[in-house]
Amino acid sequence: MKRLSIKSIFFLLFIISAVSTSAQTRLGVKLAPVVTSNRVTNDAQSVDNDGAAFKMSVGLIVDKPLSDTYFLSSGLVYIPKKAAFRTDTTYSEEYSLQYLQIPLTLKLFTNEMAPDFKAYFQMGGSFEVKVFEEEEDPDHFAVKSFNPIDFSVILGTGIEYRAGINTTLFGGVSYQRGLINAVNETDARADDLQIRNTVLSIDLGVKF
Repeated sequence: MKRLSIKSIFFLLFIISAVSTSAQTRLGVKLAPVVTSNRVTNDAQSVDNDGAAFKMSVGLIVDKPLSDTYFLSSGLVYIPKKAAFRTDTTYSEEYSLQYLQIPLTLKLFTNEMAPDFKAYFQMGGSFEVKVFEEEEDPDHFAVKSFNPIDFSVILGTGIEYRAGINTTLFGGVSYQRGLINAVNETDARADDLQIRNTVLSIDLGVKF
């Protein structure tokens, strides 16, 4: 079990607050139910993804306007993930991973489709720092440690509703595809094991 230091967390928060110096910048909070699964490969033996898990993500978001319809979006998001695999012999292992995510995406907004309603399309990536890892079964731990960082591609779409002068509600879906092998070190049972994360997120929140 490993955790990120408090100093590192405050440093990440400082980075996000530095982005929000403009009066036009919109700050908000996001609550996102996520479905997390894996893409698993192993050159030494046949392995497969061991299912998906439903978890909850929460975080701070920052939208900075570049024009009337283009926004640079970032933030600091807590996102839990599942790392799991199984073999043809029904042997399986599952690990709980937790990350602090710093997304950097471009949001493209349409004109109003109805009074106070706009659609948006989102694309970009996210840098992720692992803050916690734990095996679900202490008797099964072929993976000794996971990489401390990850990087994901993000694609999303959604709708925003202007509920007041300074309040905007939003809802959407996003797909996050991890690019880095989450596995750092294994024992001989899992030589060449590679696990990459995939997340489907339902993004709900409010901006001020």
